[in-house]
Amino acid sequence: MTSAQAMRLKLLLKDDTLLQQELSRCSSPDEVIAFAAKLQLQLSMADLLRMEALMTLTLTDEQLNDWYTTPYWKRVLTSLGAATL
Repeated sequence: MTSAQAMRLKLLLKDDTLLQQELSRCSSPDEVIAFAAKLQLQLSMADLLRMEALMTLTLTDEQLNDWYTTPYWKRVLTSLGAATL
């Protein structure tokens, strides 16, 4: 199950383009976790993995091909709503 903190981050990002832009500058999962900490959210690598895995359930076959050729940290950003495929 995805942590409540990860879902809270996703909801914060949903309507805040400034936060989306700031998060999209992250270049690693560790930076995403540090970004969440600035928002007083405690995320772990396991939370990011779960979010990324859940995202794959919503993709078409064509999108999945693109998904697995995308660097991991960009998939994390996409699964959180800060980037697109």
